[in-house]
Amino acid sequence: MTSGDAMEDRLEPDSALQRLSERIEGIEAGQGRHEEKLDGFRGGLHGVQADVGRLNSEVTNVRQEIAGLENAVADTRRTLDAFIEQYGRDREVSKAQAELSRLTTEWHANFAQRKQTRALARGLVHTLTAQAVYRNVVNTATVRACSEERLLLEPTYWLAPATMAVAARFRDEEEQGERARAHACALDAAKANLFFSLTCSRLGDETEAAAWMDLYLQSLDPNELGQDFFVVLDAIASKELGEKALGYAQQAMARWNRGNSHLSIAADTTPEMRNGTHLESRLLNLRSRITGSRYAALRNTCGDQWEALRGGWELATVPDMALAYLRRMFPDEVDGVETPVSSGGHVESALERLIDQLEPDEADVREKMRHLECIIEHEGDLEEARRAQEVSLAPDAAPVALMTLLDQAVFEPDEVQIGQPARLMALRAIWPGLEKAAQRFVAVSEYRLPRHITLSVAGWSCTVPTNPRLIVDAGPLLDELATHIEQQTQVQSDAVVRRWPRVVAALVSGAFTGALVVPFVDGISRWIFTLLTFGMVMLPIWEICSLPRRKKYVRDQGDRLRQEAATTLTKALRQRQDFFKEWHDAVEQLNSLIQWGGRYRLN
Repeated sequence: MTSGDAMEDRLEPDSALQRLSERIEGIEAGQGRHEEKLDGFRGGLHGVQADVGRLNSEVTNVRQEIAGLENAVADTRRTLDAFIEQYGRDREVSKAQAELSRLTTEWHANFAQRKQTRALARGLVHTLTAQAVYRNVVNTATVRACSEERLLLEPTYWLAPATMAVAARFRDEEEQGERARAHACALDAAKANLFFSLTCSRLGDETEAAAWMDLYLQSLDPNELGQDFFVVLDAIASKELGEKALGYAQQAMARWNRGNSHLSIAADTTPEMRNGTHLESRLLNLRSRITGSRYAALRNTCGDQWEALRGGWELATVPDMALAYLRRMFPDEVDGVETPVSSGGHVESALERLIDQLEPDEADVREKMRHLECIIEHEGDLEEARRAQEVSLAPDAAPVALMTLLDQAVFEPDEVQIGQPARLMALRAIWPGLEKAAQRFVAVSEYRLPRHITLSVAGWSCTVPTNPRLIVDAGPLLDELATHIEQQTQVQSDAVVRRWPRVVAALVSGAFTGALVVPFVDGISRWIFTLLTFGMVMLPIWEICSLPRRKKYVRDQGDRLRQEAATTLTKALRQRQDFFKEWHDAVEQLNSLIQWGGRYRLN
């Protein structure tokens, strides 16, 4: 190799290093330019971050402003709703006030005179007024002028001619009084008749009071008795209108009761009572009931007969339980205490209530006025006004039917506000129906009472009489029962024999297993089949040796059954006597009930 070749070999690495250095310098220059760009990007990113921060702050402020705006809108909406609601209420109040003002004006224009008429009637029927007239303290011409003025001002109001009739009575003007009474009865017969009856009673004329009371009772609808009838009933029952008025009322109530249609009865009424009345369902609810373990032995031995026996026994207890209830509710009548004559408070109360009672046209206007007043009181709240008006209504405003009144007076005394004399009067009115109902229950009970019943114990049966006076000797029955069970036990014991097919099958299976299986198996299988073979051999031995034991078990079971059956039969026979004795005694209580209620039969 020459020197020239060596020189060339040294120049080639140098040139490669130089080129590499130039590339590195170019890379460094490019990196510097990239770093400058990255610095620019970083600066831009910081600016973007700052802009994003400002945007977040602005968005937060906008959200806060929107939330505030929503709250303001909600408040505005609530305020507007409250304003609209209040405006509606104010409008209802304004309408109610205007309508109330109109109705008040109409009330005073149409009904103001009635207040004066009522005041005059209240004064004329007072006992002091009658004394003042008879002593010439008050001029009868003044009384006549006042009553005639009321009739001229209120020609369509029944109380105006009624007061004129009272004034004519003070002046002994019979013809004019008769015409005034006829005018009052033409306007409202029921109220006028009641008014004249109560007035005559207050003035001491019981005969005429009874006659007017009879007319009043004839004018009533027994299916729609007003609440005034309760006060009148108290007055009549307390003999404040005299004995004759009491008799008329009793006859009228008995007549209404007979003419009233039958009402539905309770759901648990027996089939024999399906055509009964509501009174029968009341008595049926008073009957004694057999519950719990009472007469358990008799129930178990009677079988299907028990339900009919139980129903008949319970029906038989109706008279006794009804008599106990009536004696408890009417103790004075049991002791024979007569009802004292009242001092006249019921007549005064009935008269005041009758005079103050609003007429239908007045009541209609007054109800409308009350509704408007409730709207004003509750500041236009229609729902609250409606509820307040419902609460203010009298709970006893609805009319009541006669049968409902009589039924509640006797069986639900807390439901009707009447006194004890009136309740006794109601009992007298319904007593014939109660007596017939009790007789019908007893008749059905006697129909259900058989002459004999069949007792069944352990498959053995016997027939015994139901008459408790016939003594049933339990000895022969127990002997027959014991004989039956012994024979049954003997049959069962004889049926216990050795089961030879089982013995032969066990021996064949054991021989087959021991001869053909055990010799050809090893290990645990041999032990299993050996035990099986041993069991097959022992089973015939057990079958042969256990026969006496099994027969003894059957006989022991028979002995226990005989003892239990004898105990059950003894209890059943004893309960039979008690059961049917109570049944017959309860039936006999019908005479006591009829005798107790004999005073309630109307002549």
